[in-house]
Amino acid sequence: MNEIMNKLNRNVMIALLALIVGIVLGVFYAWVISPVEWVNGEVNQLRRDLRVEYLKMTIDSFALNEDVGLAIKRYDSLGSDKAEILAEVGGDPGEVSPGSIQRFKEIVETYPQAEGAGAAGATASESGQEEGFSLSRLLLPVCGATLLLGLLLIVALVLRRRVDTGGQEEYYEYDEEMSPAQVYDQETPMQDDQPLATFRTTYALGDDLYDDSFSIESASGDFLGECGVGIGDVIGVGEPKKVNAFEIWLFDKNDIQTVTKVLMSRYTFEDGETRAKIAAKGDPIEARGGDVITLQTASLTVEARIVDLNYGDSALPSESYFDRLTIELKALPTVL
Repeated sequence: MNEIMNKLNRNVMIALLALIVGIVLGVFYAWVISPVEWVNGEVNQLRRDLRVEYLKMTIDSFALNEDVGLAIKRYDSLGSDKAEILAEVGGDPGEVSPGSIQRFKEIVETYPQAEGAGAAGATASESGQEEGFSLSRLLLPVCGATLLLGLLLIVALVLRRRVDTGGQEEYYEYDEEMSPAQVYDQETPMQDDQPLATFRTTYALGDDLYDDSFSIESASGDFLGECGVGIGDVIGVGEPKKVNAFEIWLFDKNDIQTVTKVLMSRYTFEDGETRAKIAAKGDPIEARGGDVITLQTASLTVEARIVDLNYGDSALPSESYFDRLTIELKALPTVL
């Protein structure tokens, strides 16, 4: 009888040891070999210094497109301490224009619903955290109960085997082989020539408020940046305005600086004094039909192709202002 109990105890100990080793290996795999990686986080989860840079880029973008709704949405995404971050940017603006900061501050203070939206976002975030915490509290006892049931099942199988064999000891040979883990790259690389988006914008003489901007998003809908075309300069007097230069710009949320190039009429480009004055806004380029102008930032590239170009005809110098201009903007990921 004692011999049978000794054998039973030895088998139970082996089962317990195997269970413990399995748990340790599982924890090691989950924590070291394949740990959880957080992606697609919210802006308010970034470090303080990164949120400051994000707000500077938001102010810079608002100064270009003046989209109040988009500006307030981005401002609210900073979290509950957004006012403190705005004050910090005002104290140390860096390359951001103080006038743009003041204008942005007036906008967010004029729209009180921004505070409500921010509070709603904070409530949703807290609710999500509470749900996650409740889920983790539920999983712990479930996992513990599963381990306990597994242990009891092992003991029951060992006892049954001992009874079926009449107390005779059985020897087993185990051939334990660990197959190598195969790791897959979860990020599918995007083709270099596959555009993120393509936009087309047209200016016609008389559109004195012409200023088109477009949002660039990833395939999953994440905001990456913006691009657009707007009036850069006019020549002569009277109505309608005679536009002799356009600003083509690219804003990248991963790059602090906004890239701008100035597309000029032939007369303006050849007039050294006028070209030098307008060139302060960006790199000067002469507009020619079919040409492609490239704007590049840290993670975005925009190819602006001049699809259609016509000059106006009046008492002003020949080919000095535009009657019609159509530009196609193709946004792609920057390939380093």
